[in-house]
Amino acid sequence: MKLALTREQQGNLISSNPVKKLVLLADVIQPEIEKYVDDFVQDMSHINDVASYSGGLRVDAIVNIKDNLYRCDYSYEWLIAWNCAGIQESGRVSEKVRFQLEEKSLDFKFLTFD
Repeated sequence: MKLALTREQQGNLISSNPVKKLVLLADVIQPEIEKYVDDFVQDMSHINDVASYSGGLRVDAIVNIKDNLYRCDYSYEWLIAWNCAGIQESGRVSEKVRFQLEEKSLDFKFLTFD
């Protein structure tokens, strides 16, 4: 999945120091992340087969791995609702995804399972 950068974002990222770049990357990703829920929200069967995404997708941290390779730590809320049994459980799950800072975009590398 690629997230396009505006010219202004490109210029800000190029001219910023390494610490400021991490903040800028989070600022670029956070407003766009909800548009890509299907990519960012992973299979929740490790929680429960009926667990579902209930919102709150947010960037928790950006980490530089090396050069233009970064990791986005993010989290979101999940919900299990068995209304007929009167049971409702919820929580927050944390995930990580690597991405490459390219000239005009961020290229996310989600793990895929067959």
